This record gives sequence, C-alpha cells and structure tokens, in this order.
Amino acid sequence: MSVVRTCRAPFRKVLGYEKMLDETGGEMHGSGGNSITAEEAFARMGADVMRRQFCAQPPDRNLLFGFGPAEQIKRELLTLWNSVSFFVSYANIDGFRPTWDKLTPSGDLKPLDRWLVERTHAFVRDAEAAYEAYMTVDVMRAYDDYVDELSNWYIRRSRRRFWNSEREALATLWYALVQTLRVVAPIMPFLTDHLWRNLVPDGPESVHLSGWPDVAEPVAAQDLRTRPV
Repeated sequence: MSVVRTCRAPFRKVLGYEKMLDETGGEMHGSGGNSITAEEAFARMGADVMRRQFCAQPPDRNLLFGFGPAEQIKRELLTLWNSVSFFVSYANIDGFRPTWDKLTPSGDLKPLDRWLVERTHAFVRDAEAAYEAYMTVDVMRAYDDYVDELSNWYIRRSRRRFWNSEREALATLWYALVQTLRVVAPIMPFLTDHLWRNLVPDGPESVHLSGWPDVAEPVAAQDLRTRPV
C-alpha cells in the first residue's frame, strides 16, 4: 500500500534471517502442533523477549523460535533487572538521589569505578558501530559481555563499598545502568522504559526521549576490556 500511495517502500532496510524454525530445528506446521501464533507468543513471551530473540540472531543462520529459548532469554534479562534492583535498594537505604544534570560520576573515584566508566564508554561505542552497520546481533553480543562484567565483576567486587554507603560507587553504578538502558532501548523498548522511570525520576520522561549517550574518546594505550587487578 505504501508503494501504491507514495511510490516508495515503507522502509529503507530490512533485518532478517534464513528461516524461522521451531526450537528443535523443525519446520513449523499447524498440522504438526508446533506452530506458534503471534498472539500466543506475545502473551507467553512478551514483546521484548521476542525482539531480543530476533535481534540476537545472526542473519546468516536459521532462527530457532520457541518457548524454551524465550525462557532462557528471560533468565538472562534478570541480570540487568537484578542489577537495577540492587542499585535501587541501596540508593533508597542511603538516601542517594542522583540527578540527570550530573550524570557522569565525579569525586574520589576508585580504580574500579574509573574502569567501569571507561568500560561503559567502550560498550556505547561498540553498540553504536553495530547499530550503524545494521548488525543487531553484535549489539546483543556487546550487551551480554558488558552486563556480565557489570554484575559479576563490578557489583560483586564492590559489595562492601555499597554496604559502607560509598557515594562514588552508587554514582558510578547509576551512570552505568542509565547508559545501558539508553543503548539497548531500541531493542527492548518496554523493559528499558520501565526501568528508566525508576532510575531517572528527574530526567527525560522516557528513555526514548533521552537521546544517544555522548561519551568521551577512548583512553590512549589502554585496553578498556581489561579488568583492573
């Protein structure tokens, strides 16, 4: 209809994959009882889980679609959810109220804080390059690596600092979480917007109105993916 009415296609590029098969690799057929309707998928998986499943798919391979892979994605998304919950819990206990106009952490930052800031900048740059190349699979790879390090490295190694109410640790974690939501909002729009409204009460009303993160150039002669000792 767009071509008929405007003489042009309603899109400039289309992201796809080879075929959509069921989670065992078989073709979906109603007669075989393994087909999944869109309504059933939305109800049982949720839109963001489906989008994550599509966007993490290498475009040269078949997509194995089903409720099993969806449950795995839900478990993986808990890492980000729990990281936000961890921050909110300690911020509320300590009365920590970050402000949008002072997004970048400052003060007496520890080496681990400085590492996370630079690691966040590297993640933003990697994701931006992947988006511009229309390679959402690379966005999700960068996201998975980053969130794993954020949760299993930064938060775990900084727990005592959160117990001791160190404001620099809280500010650094908040900064990292806010930038993460801005980066993956195009892929998981509903989850990121929900978390945004809990993290940034005084900033843009929606993560989708916050713009793309503006980060500094990489630090010279430093591997930003190397964790500090």
